[in-house]
Amino acid sequence: MDRLFIALATLFFAGGFCYAVACLRSGSFRHSSWNYAAMLVGMLFQTLFLVARGEVHGSCPVYGVVEILVFISWAMVIIYLLVGRTYRLSLMGVFTSPLVFASCLLALLMPFDRQAALAAAELRGAVDRWGEMHKGLSLLAYGAFGMSFIAGLMYLLQERQVRRGNLRTLFYNLPPMHNLSVATFRLALVGTVLLTGGIAFAYGMSGEGSSHMIWPLYAVWLTYVLLCVFAVTRGVPPMALARSAVFAFALPLLSLWVIAATS
Repeated sequence: MDRLFIALATLFFAGGFCYAVACLRSGSFRHSSWNYAAMLVGMLFQTLFLVARGEVHGSCPVYGVVEILVFISWAMVIIYLLVGRTYRLSLMGVFTSPLVFASCLLALLMPFDRQAALAAAELRGAVDRWGEMHKGLSLLAYGAFGMSFIAGLMYLLQERQVRRGNLRTLFYNLPPMHNLSVATFRLALVGTVLLTGGIAFAYGMSGEGSSHMIWPLYAVWLTYVLLCVFAVTRGVPPMALARSAVFAFALPLLSLWVIAATS
């Protein structure tokens, strides 16, 4: 059932991906409840997958690349569903679905062995609750950073159209640039707060968990702390903030492989 759940999630996100491609190629966008519903249903199947994997491990399902990819994309969809309409960011779903679809498709294509996971869970013994909170909060933070990346990317797209005087139909459906700038900063800030909590919980991990390699998290944390501090104290221009959020997201992506290897 694990693979069926992620396959169904991928199918629904594929619908959002196709809709995104059609919108970007035509330069038009129509607010559609179907696109929102596809994201919601896809997220529900992701939830079922994570619950099933959690039962296998007897703990938070963040062991290996497959589960980490699904967990982060799940966090991104939840954040979009929570903040999308608050900041008039309906179109954010169009930009989010390709990234989420790619994550789920990659997770679907990669092998994962249920029996091996059960055996590994037995060897791990008692669940380390500090470790659970550390991993869960850290990956939720990565989801927030991913959404900050998307908001920054949307800002840069809109700014590029304005600068070139090429105001297509898509431009008039993009959220106001001020809203995108505010969302970019606040999502980065939320991610930084969550990652701070994740790193703090790492110090309570016992036994094998105490040796968990968290130096990549320090690099990601420092990058986003500097981004937020400069945005508050130096009044970073929205353009620079958007670019910083886009380029900064490369660091969480690179660190995922290290996290997966040590989880």
